Amino acid sequence: LRSECGGPKGNEKKSGFENLTQNLTFFFMLHLHHKAVRNPARDRENQFTFQSEPCPWIQPGGYMIRTRILLLSLAVLAAYCKPPEPVKLRVNLAKGDTYRQTVTTEQRIVQQLPMPGDGGTRQVQKSTTSISYTIECLEADEEGTVVKLTYDRIKVEKEQSTESGGSESSGPSKESVYDSEKDKEPTDPEAIAYSVMIGNGFSVKLSPQAEVLDMIGVEEFLDRVYSGLDIPDTVEGRQVRKMLKEQFGAQTMKHMLARSYLPYPEKEVGEGDSWNKTFDLGGAGFPLKVDNTYTVEDLDSEEATLRTDGEISSIKGQTLKIMTMEFGYDIAGKQSGEQVVDLKRGIVVRSEITQKMDGEMSILAAPQMAQEMKIPLEMETKVTLETH
Repeated sequence: LRSECGGPKGNEKKSGFENLTQNLTFFFMLHLHHKAVRNPARDRENQFTFQSEPCPWIQPGGYMIRTRILLLSLAVLAAYCKPPEPVKLRVNLAKGDTYRQTVTTEQRIVQQLPMPGDGGTRQVQKSTTSISYTIECLEADEEGTVVKLTYDRIKVEKEQSTESGGSESSGPSKESVYDSEKDKEPTDPEAIAYSVMIGNGFSVKLSPQAEVLDMIGVEEFLDRVYSGLDIPDTVEGRQVRKMLKEQFGAQTMKHMLARSYLPYPEKEVGEGDSWNKTFDLGGAGFPLKVDNTYTVEDLDSEEATLRTDGEISSIKGQTLKIMTMEFGYDIAGKQSGEQVVDLKRGIVVRSEITQKMDGEMSILAAPQMAQEMKIPLEMETKVTLETH
């Protein structure tokens, strides 16, 4: 009953509901009141018999009084367990509000690389990326909210291993670790890009329903990141810069950031209500789409707990181009998880989403490649978010 009525769990402070259940127990005990009396015939054995006696607290007319008390207690209990009123989920930050979040992505990718004569090579890539950032509300009105995102810490761990010819033996694994709090002068190009992000960021304008409307200062932010890579001013270097802006430019950042926010429905929602949202990642350079269904699992005066279930599929006819190479995908999968919304501020404060996909990646075009190459792959991803 406690969990159904939204009461506390574990060792938390007792709620009014717990006191109410104790009172109900007390009233039930009044029905079963007994008093111990001595039995002289068994004094030597120190034994007692028990005989029922009317409870003096509810006399006279005890039956009617007890019945009315019980009915009143049950009525109060029913009122306490009444489902909460539906709420309208909206971003509700005030100017000056600040909070810190950490997003951790754990991923495992398995690719079956075709190699002539040895039955193929199975390549396993594991990575854990943890990104902490601070959000500060700069403006808030009826039209939307502008927040500033500043990166505080980035930690990346990667591991890669191979298995050849379908055997159990594995090749030597490659490991790399970067932590912006410890590695102040990295030399790896990827780590250098991460290091430039620390202390920098950009601003985002959100609609009341948490839709990303605009990104402010993102081009300048990306230019600072690219400048840290020390890309030479050559033909190849200019191609790399062009590729980076196409694959990781403002539009891509907008699409990727949109996935970080939970899309709120137009109408009010209560427990059991659902709504749908489709994310098209084609604009972010990835030919995939995700059809999500959000369901309100639990609702109280402070938080709403939502269940997320999604179907992942490839977008027919779209490919991914990186410089002189072109990739196609035939992938399908599912994702599911739970997200908790702080109703006062209108932000997601806790989240855990698990994603599983499998299918094929095709290399459609590449230098010195005569024909298309298909690479089977499997991918498992878990994304968690915590608000500090």
